[in-house]
Amino acid sequence: MIRSGDRAIGSSGEGKAFARLATFDSHIQSADDPITRLPLARSSDDPITRFPWNVVHACEQARDVLPLVEGQLAIGMRPQLLTPAGFGPARYFLGEHRRESAKPIALLQAWSHVREWRKLLNESSVETFAEMVHAHSFAAGMAAVRASSAVVYQMREPVEKIAARNGSCEGNSWLARSFRVAEQFVLTRAAAVVVHTRVRRDACIARGVNAEQLFCIPEPLSVEMLESTPNQDWLRQFVGAGSETTVFAVPSLSTTELWQARDAMQRWMRVLSVVRQGCREVKFIILAGPHLSADVQQLASACKLAPFVKVLEECWQTRALESADIVICDTEHSRPSETFDAGNPELPLLPALEAQARGRALLAADVEAHREFSSDGRGCLWFRAGDIEDIAHRALFLARNAGFREALGRSGRQHCLATRGSEAVAAQYDAVYRLAFTRRKSGDGTTPKPQLIPLQAAG
Repeated sequence: MIRSGDRAIGSSGEGKAFARLATFDSHIQSADDPITRLPLARSSDDPITRFPWNVVHACEQARDVLPLVEGQLAIGMRPQLLTPAGFGPARYFLGEHRRESAKPIALLQAWSHVREWRKLLNESSVETFAEMVHAHSFAAGMAAVRASSAVVYQMREPVEKIAARNGSCEGNSWLARSFRVAEQFVLTRAAAVVVHTRVRRDACIARGVNAEQLFCIPEPLSVEMLESTPNQDWLRQFVGAGSETTVFAVPSLSTTELWQARDAMQRWMRVLSVVRQGCREVKFIILAGPHLSADVQQLASACKLAPFVKVLEECWQTRALESADIVICDTEHSRPSETFDAGNPELPLLPALEAQARGRALLAADVEAHREFSSDGRGCLWFRAGDIEDIAHRALFLARNAGFREALGRSGRQHCLATRGSEAVAAQYDAVYRLAFTRRKSGDGTTPKPQLIPLQAAG
């Protein structure tokens, strides 16, 4: 275990190019502010921006935060990691995180875990050298807000929903509701709260979090995803396609009900039928689990489209999204799939976001979840959700225009790099840490007025 004395942070990542990051001109500097120990910008000739915050990331597993930490190192921050497995500079964990094993949240053991985190925080003495604590779990957040006023709480999902998904409790049980109230204490005591979607932000405001303390910052995407290259030889060999064939990929429907998935399959067959009237050289790859594979094949045969439809197991979704010419995502794909970001294995990704990050031409339904990562439609082509004629019309346009779809894919990847690359995301935490440090410096550790939430009795 590395203790606080071993604080040397390596320079790995600091030699990367920072030209794509925007220069932040709104920094507030004061003589007693310790962040002025390093310049925010070197010079007009070298506009590399530095945000030298000394922050400790308190997380259950180092791998959960490594993409963010790597970005923070690259822009001059000095992050350290505190986990149940150890404490020290980020470089120590870069080679160790693959050994970690995920542990499901058990609410009945959560308070014991909070006590363990209080012990970890006390033994590591983070308050003596860190400017703030960035907590990434409920237990770490509860322990941190009791000990410090400079706490940033990262909320990916409500604690009771995580526990319900892992089978630890029922979603509306008394145990889940009690922990919902406990997490509200963390949310309202933290100096700043970070969420990743606008929907989650609205939910936090409804739970009493001050909008000024709430920040919506996306999760960083892994370098592997943003730099992946298509393996079209493998894909074309699988579908039996020539070099002139346009290959479409339809992501898995594992997150939808069975009857909805079957309706979607019928829609895709109708789309394919219309597209083939204008472009004969097309193939559809449909990702499906064991419960849907036979249905897809039967439906394709009934529609006399079997030679143009290939069913691929869900485990191959990453390779399909990486190599297909065009990826189509409708409303049923607007919930996170079971495909995970290689750099952040616990975070489910929207298939449309993954396809865009991998540089594929994206044809997506114009719904809120897709607008979340491309509000202006950059890097994708919208269609009206569920509208077969509109989908087919735009799919046919992309199939006929190889140059345009390649440019669309490049634009989407550039957009993801600019908004969800590790350095770009890390830079957005400057405002978060400024707020947390300001609260610490002002000594604002007072408890906010309690927010009374009516709890629905179990039926």
